[in-house]
Amino acid sequence: MNADDIIRLKKSLTKAIEGGKIETVLELMNRLKDNTPSKELLKKTEIGLIIGRQRTHPNAEVSKLAKEIVRKWRDAVSAPKINETSNGSTKSAVSESKAETAKNATPKPSPTVNGKPPKRENTQDSMSSSPPNTPSSVDSEKRERSFDRDRPPYKNTSVAARDKCVKMLYDSMAFDSSADSEIILLRATTIEKTVYDQFARQVTGQYRDKLRGLISNLRDKKNPGLRKRVVDGDLQVQDFCTMSKEDMASEERKARDNEIRQENLFKARGAGPTQAETDMFLCGKCRNRKCTYYQMQTRSADEPMTTFVTCTVCNNRWKTGYVE
Repeated sequence: MNADDIIRLKKSLTKAIEGGKIETVLELMNRLKDNTPSKELLKKTEIGLIIGRQRTHPNAEVSKLAKEIVRKWRDAVSAPKINETSNGSTKSAVSESKAETAKNATPKPSPTVNGKPPKRENTQDSMSSSPPNTPSSVDSEKRERSFDRDRPPYKNTSVAARDKCVKMLYDSMAFDSSADSEIILLRATTIEKTVYDQFARQVTGQYRDKLRGLISNLRDKKNPGLRKRVVDGDLQVQDFCTMSKEDMASEERKARDNEIRQENLFKARGAGPTQAETDMFLCGKCRNRKCTYYQMQTRSADEPMTTFVTCTVCNNRWKTGYVE
């Protein structure tokens, strides 16, 4: 009897037990009793669990037959274990005899050099002397790319402050870049010279503050796009040196700032009137006209006021330059 046959009998037996059909239960259990499944089949089909539960069946015949089947299957399954134990003891005896023979055998003399045993190399020391090049060490080397590590062909300006700024600019662009060191150095020297010319070719506090801001934005790990545009030359150095902090921000930061700005506009009230309810506006989201609105002058005085509308149904908000 294979696994499919046992599974079919298991389903039929389960239905018969649930339906209270005692004769069918006894017939199916007798069929199972005549066949002794292997340990693998018992584990795969779980038929032993169904038969085991029937040992407490209210019907005496079913309970007695279930106990007989369980006893028979248990004896059949435990029999191979005895054989395995006997085989294991035999193997153990053989291995013990081999060990005894090896023990009694005459050991071979170790080779000598000039009557002295050869020296063994200390493998532990040799292994420790050359540590493996682990991935973590490789990653750290990549992260540590800087002016001092790359050593680009830089000519000093004879002004220590300017040279230091060039090195800091180089470090801020090179730490995660795969560009050639000479290209990064060219960008760094050009940025420094542009700022130096902006402040009358003098190292002043404004010069330092300007470069400090540029370096901070270039070094920002959350703004790799700005760094890449400068290194690749997509953003001209002249334009970069005149950009404001808001202009240099990442696209994600710009979107977030714009969202906050719009939020603040809707929350602002000033000295104007409070919000008024109206049905003049149609919500583009829920198509209702239950809205509140207020107006503010957000543009030049010769342009109309901006109307801020909020839908009271879905809380959708929008603004318009005129009243419908």
